[in-house]
Amino acid sequence: MRSLIRFLLFVSFLWVLELPAATAKHHIVFLAGESLYGSETTLPIYADRLKKKYGYQCTTLVRTDKDKFPNLEVLSKADLVVFYMRRMTLSEDQLGQVKRYIESGRPVIGLRTASHAMQNWLAFDKLVLGGNYQGHHKNELIGKTSIVPEMNSHPILNKVVSGFKMGGSLYKNSPLAKQATALITGKIKGHPEEPVAWTHTYKGNRTFYTSLGHQDDFENINFINLINNAIEWCLDDSDKSESTLEKIVEKYGIESGEPFRIGVALFEKMVKEKNIQLLDVRTPSEFKASHISDTKWIDWFSPTFKNKIKELDKEKIYLVYCAGGVRSARACEMMSDMGFKYTVDLAPGFSGWKAAGKAIEK
Repeated sequence: MRSLIRFLLFVSFLWVLELPAATAKHHIVFLAGESLYGSETTLPIYADRLKKKYGYQCTTLVRTDKDKFPNLEVLSKADLVVFYMRRMTLSEDQLGQVKRYIESGRPVIGLRTASHAMQNWLAFDKLVLGGNYQGHHKNELIGKTSIVPEMNSHPILNKVVSGFKMGGSLYKNSPLAKQATALITGKIKGHPEEPVAWTHTYKGNRTFYTSLGHQDDFENINFINLINNAIEWCLDDSDKSESTLEKIVEKYGIESGEPFRIGVALFEKMVKEKNIQLLDVRTPSEFKASHISDTKWIDWFSPTFKNKIKELDKEKIYLVYCAGGVRSARACEMMSDMGFKYTVDLAPGFSGWKAAGKAIEK
């Protein structure tokens, strides 16, 4: 009880410190689904402070039993999800809700046990977080952190001081995914250095993960600043610099020669990028009725379809759609076979785009 009171008082003190105010009322969902580190206590308190200080809309879901969250459908309205789960086996429906959020290209933050969050989606660690969880060192071996020198000016590290003690054991996460960028490392005597905090991207989103998150970490101003900064960074969409083809390919993880099949939310994000070409492969009547603005049209059923496709630039990125996703998938396969590097297919088709209330042109 004394420990909890101490935690509450200390966190209250930390939030009195001067912190930047939020520029928008984004909706952040926190998922507390583990039993080792007190996330059912620390996350609601942290979220409440975040809401009061920044003005964010915060929802904290604490699992109702070992493998279930209440009201998980709220993920459909989230701008950012903070995962703090451990080895949960979600139902097919709830796992689907998580995956739909991830596939939408919206940002993700993972805390500590999020590296092994779901037993029925183990790929979440490497695929989404960019990690490589392989267990942890003994609990009594408490490590110290170091900021990666060349990342010292990264916004996530603002007001984070190198050398602070970790609240819990050091996780083994080496090596990270190719697209991951380590910000903080941890070291215990006689053992190799391990990444402790890093950024990553999956399907164009911004991802941040840290193996910190022990209850004692929530009493450390460096950890509080780290998470505050990570939230701001994940939600920051102010980058107006023009994206080159190479940057877009890297950002969304598009592989050369491999058709990339995505949903409406991510397709909408990509439509806003420069250096891409929309391609509608529906019939003339379908296209005339309505279509996405600035779309090039080539009828899949036309006997000249392949010849017209040959006239296109094979080096560009093509966002391809049809009515329901069948013709566009076939078109992307054909284009890849013809040597086109980057084809992206709207899986739900134009019907799914319209049903989601997205902009169309008539």
